Amino acid sequence: MKHLLILLVILLSAVHVQAEEITTVDFAAGYYLEIVGAGPFHVLELPLEVYRTVRRSDLGDIRVFNGAGEVVPHALRNVTIGPEAVRQKQGIPFFPLHWNTMATGQADLTMLVTRNSVGTIVNINASSLHNPEEAPITEYLLDLSGLKWPVGGLEFTWAASQDSSIFNISLQHSNDLQRWTPLVATAALVDLQHGGERIEKRTVPLAYKPLRYLRLTRQGKGPSLHLTQVVGLSQIIPSLQRRQWIDLANGSVQPGDKELTVLYETSARLPAGSAQMIFRDKNPLARIALQSRADEKDPWRTRCEQVFYSLSLAAAEVRNEPCTFSPTSDPLWRALVREDGAGIGVRGQTPILQLGWTPNELLFVARGAPPYLLAFGSAKLEHQEGKGESEMILQAAGTAQRSQGVVPARLGKRIELAGEKALQPIPPPPPWKKWLLWATLILGVGLLASMARSLVKEMKKKEEKRTTEEP
Repeated sequence: MKHLLILLVILLSAVHVQAEEITTVDFAAGYYLEIVGAGPFHVLELPLEVYRTVRRSDLGDIRVFNGAGEVVPHALRNVTIGPEAVRQKQGIPFFPLHWNTMATGQADLTMLVTRNSVGTIVNINASSLHNPEEAPITEYLLDLSGLKWPVGGLEFTWAASQDSSIFNISLQHSNDLQRWTPLVATAALVDLQHGGERIEKRTVPLAYKPLRYLRLTRQGKGPSLHLTQVVGLSQIIPSLQRRQWIDLANGSVQPGDKELTVLYETSARLPAGSAQMIFRDKNPLARIALQSRADEKDPWRTRCEQVFYSLSLAAAEVRNEPCTFSPTSDPLWRALVREDGAGIGVRGQTPILQLGWTPNELLFVARGAPPYLLAFGSAKLEHQEGKGESEMILQAAGTAQRSQGVVPARLGKRIELAGEKALQPIPPPPPWKKWLLWATLILGVGLLASMARSLVKEMKKKEEKRTTEEP
């Protein structure tokens, strides 16, 4: 009995180890990885196809194989915006021009400006302007010479005489204050307030690096633009430039007693960290709460709530900034329409939900001989626990990166592995540990019963022997 128990334990352990083995034929597809440079760690950005194919939201069904078909350690790294990546800001000197450009024919600014030895404007001779005390402010001169980094945008603050204000402006730039070329043909500065809501657009992005001086011109008629502050913004941080967008246009309206609900679903396991609403009608305005969840059993979690709008103002369009939140791979989304100024409930035209996401970085150890293969999409790994090596790899890669030990890799040829067959749902693996425990208990009980029976037989024999020996 004892030997039988030991044999059963060894057999079940061997079967369990065999169930853990995995090869490339257990995956739907893969990419060969082209190595760029030498180093212990390699990194690449995961493509969209991986997120569309995997079965797990944590990307637990991807593996990296070497040329010998062995699995090499890998980890996934989120691309986040750290404190060092915050967009820099710096105040910009600006000078109002109280003159009538039609009367003066836009006089040569070099006759009005005093600059120091490095070109920074220190004074504008207002006495030579046309009626400086009476004429409205029609232009501003901005001095960018003091900025220590390339400017990627401008942020404006102004004094408003009313609750709401809209200004259309244009920007020209120059290096010598004589020859001016267009920089921004038209842009809108907006501050609208109504019913407790506020719509603001105070920044103007710059498509390319401007020259040393800018001339801001107020377009059209209306009150003067009284600037109180101008701030230069550094160029957009790389992680935002890498943000990609996916449209969910399959929304279905669910009317309710108090508010409308629009349901959306995505099949891609994308790490979404921002969202935008695209409406089908002109000049929409709606307060919406966006919520998501992993499946129908989970509760809804609010990701953000704000006013979404797209307003056509003169020659410019003003749109809200996308809402941002902690990345989530939830496939189910819904929009709760708190205030419907977009005609969603009247016309039944569902807006498009745009999800912004940034691809994860795949880090893997260059162990063994190439070619390396990134394999993804496996139902076999859907219920398997992780190996717990990610944290170790990330720490080691962080140290190696400072010493140039992490080098890039590129996606090479795509190959089909097991295809759709690898994605077909399979039952969870047998509970070997539970079975082994029950088998041990049953055999243990059997062993005790056998020992008890042997003990009873031995006692009977002794009793019979004692009886026969008595006179």
